[in-house]
Amino acid sequence: MNRLAGLFCFAAFSFALIGCGGNGSGGSSGGGTARSIRITPDSVRLKPNESIQLTAVIDGKAEPVQWSAAAPGYPIGTSPGTIDASGTYKAPASSGTYQVTVLTTGGSGRTATASVLVDSGYKVNVSGPTNPVVGPGRSLNLSATVANAPTNGVTWTATRGTVSAAGVYTAPAVSALTFTDGQNLTDTVVARSTADTGKTATYTVSIAPTIRFALRPSAGYLTLPGGRFPFSVEIDGVYSTDATFTAEAGTISSAGNYKAPNVVGNYRITAARNDDPTQSINALVQVVPSLNVRFAFANRGDVLFALNQPQAPNHCANLVSLVNEKFYDGIVLHRYVAGFVAQWGDPLTKTLPLTDPSIGTGGPGYSIDFETNGLLHAKYVLAMARSTSLNSGGSQVYVTLEPQPSLDGNYVVFGSVLSGTSVVDALRAGDRITSANVELP
Repeated sequence: MNRLAGLFCFAAFSFALIGCGGNGSGGSSGGGTARSIRITPDSVRLKPNESIQLTAVIDGKAEPVQWSAAAPGYPIGTSPGTIDASGTYKAPASSGTYQVTVLTTGGSGRTATASVLVDSGYKVNVSGPTNPVVGPGRSLNLSATVANAPTNGVTWTATRGTVSAAGVYTAPAVSALTFTDGQNLTDTVVARSTADTGKTATYTVSIAPTIRFALRPSAGYLTLPGGRFPFSVEIDGVYSTDATFTAEAGTISSAGNYKAPNVVGNYRITAARNDDPTQSINALVQVVPSLNVRFAFANRGDVLFALNQPQAPNHCANLVSLVNEKFYDGIVLHRYVAGFVAQWGDPLTKTLPLTDPSIGTGGPGYSIDFETNGLLHAKYVLAMARSTSLNSGGSQVYVTLEPQPSLDGNYVVFGSVLSGTSVVDALRAGDRITSANVELP
């Protein structure tokens, strides 16, 4: 008897596991409760205003259900379509992704959702200038078309500025904008189809400061005493010469070519709009006692040179000036002699093949005087190339691959390799300089 009772209790316990609802079922014991509910079909694609019959499939006892439709992620007031008590869903007039939910109302509280993609097939296109840049308060013309739609009508909106019904975009006034130094702001323009408000296209406008320096090197405005630095400006997002430059020390031309004083220090450069001098911008030039120069060679790597400014101040200032003017960017190393030198600095190599007979004769358009010093041609030093005259150096420089005592006193040594000797060893004629930059030691 006890053994039979034990079997009965085990069977009853097993039945409870199998037949009773789990946590959150919301059902009552006895008769079985709904364990799941789903919508069929659970993924639907419709055209605007199109209808479909949805069905709630319940695994368990039959229960009454309640249908609802939603527009997740859409602005409040956006119509998600309608669904009646029988599950007949009618899509809204606007394209988008919507959600239909069914809820059992008989006590179990189960829910299921189905996704509805509504797509009219219309496509909005916005036309305007490529990579547009405008100044504060300035305008540009945009247009829009809506492919496959009965009308090209659109409504325009913008995140920052305004857009007229005719598609004329106007950036905010300068008083309403805050620019990060050296950076543009962006504005997103949206064209929304009037035939299907769910169909949009975006267009990005770049808003530039009313005036700014167009050249902004990542290392800042660094030069040596007597060095040059080129300044140019953008006005309302467009390169312009319609500005007046002034310098706190040193000299600056009407074209923005600055020559630093021979005294170390920080000096302010100002550019003001000619049509509105109250709108101006300042930059601080750092005239420092020493600088390094980094040459980046494509597929080789970087070579960093330490310049010896006390021994050859004019040669060092000249090289730094050419680097700041981006003179060396794109130049090709045109001479390599194993165990002797690797040489570059001829601007003709940017456009002519190395086999052209004029290669090796190019320069910056001026020459600098010879500077006598006690620096010797040890391995990995930087020196100025020249023609027959001592005072004919300009932009062509070379690095020694081995000590060259025969050159001592005849050519000006003014620097040495600080890092990148393995790159120097790998250099060959035809290697291109991708960039040259100055760095603080």
